[in-house]
Amino acid sequence: MSGHLGALLLLFLAFALFYPLFRILLLGLGTGFWEALGNPYYLGRYFFSLQYGLLSALLTLALAFPLAFLFRFRFPGREALLALSTLPFVLPTPVVALAFMALLGPRGLLGADLYGTLALLLLAALFYNLGLALRVLVPVALRLRGALEAARVLGATPYRAFFRVGLPLLLPALGSAGLLVFIYAFSAFGVPLLLGGGRYATLEVEVYTLLAHRLAFAEAAALTLLQLCTLALAALLYLRLPTYPLPPGGPEPVGRPWALTLGLSSFFLLLYAPLLALFLEVDPGALARAWASEDFTPLPVALGNSLRFTLLAFSLALPLGVAYAGAARERGGLDLLGLFPLMVSPVAVGLGYLLAYPSLRGSLALLLAAYALLAYPLLARALLPALRSLPKSLLEAARVLGATPFRAFLRVELPLLLPALASGSALALAAILGEFGASLVLWRPEWTTLTLAIYERLGRPGEGPYQEALALAALLALLSGLLFYLLDRGRGRIG
Repeated sequence: MSGHLGALLLLFLAFALFYPLFRILLLGLGTGFWEALGNPYYLGRYFFSLQYGLLSALLTLALAFPLAFLFRFRFPGREALLALSTLPFVLPTPVVALAFMALLGPRGLLGADLYGTLALLLLAALFYNLGLALRVLVPVALRLRGALEAARVLGATPYRAFFRVGLPLLLPALGSAGLLVFIYAFSAFGVPLLLGGGRYATLEVEVYTLLAHRLAFAEAAALTLLQLCTLALAALLYLRLPTYPLPPGGPEPVGRPWALTLGLSSFFLLLYAPLLALFLEVDPGALARAWASEDFTPLPVALGNSLRFTLLAFSLALPLGVAYAGAARERGGLDLLGLFPLMVSPVAVGLGYLLAYPSLRGSLALLLAAYALLAYPLLARALLPALRSLPKSLLEAARVLGATPFRAFLRVELPLLLPALASGSALALAAILGEFGASLVLWRPEWTTLTLAIYERLGRPGEGPYQEALALAALLALLSGLLFYLLDRGRGRIG
């Protein structure tokens, strides 16, 4: 059965990823590639993207490292706070950009205009990626207790035990978290586009600018190829990081529970201050104006497109995610394929489709394929560990009793996998609902979604369009958060 699932996945990837990337490779390796490498401006965009990725990773790890050790203690609300830390990761980039503008923009609540500064971009990267780093570091930090206690029994001081035993065991997790943050920040699009101004445009923003304003496909392909090579190197480093088996963590320390609850709650309240500012700054009448807008895409049309495209794309991403998880469980080599779509930026996907399928430009099939490609790995990465943890004896017993492989999966395995499937579905649905980069490249006016409707209003000066954009961002934040809560509640447990 795994062979058929693997074939289904490879067939989709050949159409939706490998062939479009091959066309980028062909065009990017032409004369445009060497011209781009010799252009000081493009090199400046590349080096800034590297700088932004590295600084974002260092800043995120600097906060995630001590927080991970605080989460080792048992205190009221610990699981809820860890689950809450993941919420920004599923928020659409226009929502996050508008939230930071509402707090720290030229019309912001604090009156401190940081628009177009590196500091604002780094704060947004921290907002986005802190929860991702905690998800990697906290389970490892929890299991260090046994190794540290063993070192203490052998006579090591707490300081020496941590630096000689604990830190070496934690370094691979720190490397994994740092590389993941670097990959997401280096290829960031929506936040730098909306908050960085012309000075702090990443390579991804430059690719979009070349496509949208100059139709310079060769130069865009060359820059995309340079970006893909960098991301591939980072992914290779990520895959080659060692993993060390850790002993059970033992009883969790209690510490000062209510002090930890109050302190960490205050920290996350400060971290989420931009979201609070977004809702405080919304004009109640702006939503009504957006509903019946004559100058922009009306809210009912944008909301209907978002919901329709999300459901259609998820109906494709769900079987792809299950097929990938089922095939990768038995064939370790296929596990690497699941990382490929996560390495490729949405703008690169859109560019690849324009080059590979010119006769299908303006086709809804390409848009839905892009959504499914970017969403199914999120679902599969949540499902795969649960699938691998199932005892093979369960499936073998069902087969002995006469069940076909498909029936055994439906009646025996699927009920046990539902929590992981729901959690992965929450991530996939939120990713589709808030997708921005590929939507912008493949956009048609009648396909305007909520994210594009926000961008549409931000492109027009004046208080009225800005307030409508804030109202749409608040609505999209509520939809994404509610969707994630309904599907993932109770599953963000530590360890």
